[in-house]
Amino acid sequence: MNLSIKHHYLVMGLVLLCFALSPKQAMAEGIAWDDLNEHQQQTLSGIKDRWDELPPHRQEKLSKGAEKWANMPPEQRERAKENITRFKNLSPEDKALVKEHMQKFRQLPAEKRKALRERWNNMSPEQKEKFKSRIRNMSPEQRQELREKIKERKMEHAQ
Repeated sequence: MNLSIKHHYLVMGLVLLCFALSPKQAMAEGIAWDDLNEHQQQTLSGIKDRWDELPPHRQEKLSKGAEKWANMPPEQRERAKENITRFKNLSPEDKALVKEHMQKFRQLPAEKRKALRERWNNMSPEQKEKFKSRIRNMSPEQRQELREKIKERKMEHAQ
């Protein structure tokens, strides 16, 4: 699988993971470690020693993410683990690219993000696999052509 396709899947997985983990307004005073429930503490045990040093908004995000993690179905949790492992194995340049794509997604209006999530969530597993397969089998030229078509559509919708 070429690197561009890997990026696509990684970005897609990380974006979907962000949907699951995006927090509401962070608490200004932070969260004491002892205020986390057992599942949250277990999930976040690797950063227990640094917990008090984290900014409150980061503590909030991590605590909510840990709670969602505990409530994820095993299959979803496994996919998330795979995506995290793939991300960790990327070069610094590739990680920066993924982060850039995620930031662009986060900057989309809430309605647009919601529509994209709903569109993906409403797809059957077969449709999702067909989409992934289509992207996976595209040549770099075809992917570039698709990007250009998407840009054209955006321009048309903006008018």
